[in-house]
Amino acid sequence: MTDALGHSEDGRSQVGPESLTAVLTLARDEDPGVREAAGRWLAHHRGPGPEVGDAPVALTHDERQPIRTCAVSGLAWRDDPRCVEAEHRIGSVDAELPFDERLMDVWRYQRRREAAEHS
Repeated sequence: MTDALGHSEDGRSQVGPESLTAVLTLARDEDPGVREAAGRWLAHHRGPGPEVGDAPVALTHDERQPIRTCAVSGLAWRDDPRCVEAEHRIGSVDAELPFDERLMDVWRYQRRREAAEHS
């Protein structure tokens, strides 16, 4: 999916309106693998528009924890305050699995906000 959508020289995603609409549609696909791929792409997309933030919020309600984790992480990196509430929807993490660094993204978001308030 990401190859078809394109990237700029700095690695950020570049898309036209039709491609973005396609990704937003894929984020609601019945196949969890497709939703996860769309969620990963959206987590790295920094384009404007409320729908780009709203799609990850919807994915924070997904039945699969990896999709919820990716969505919350993407919101945090977009500096979307909804990541704080959505973090609670990730649920308990299996201690037997390797640590997922994305679980720290809301904490990093909160530190950025605190630093901005104190400067």
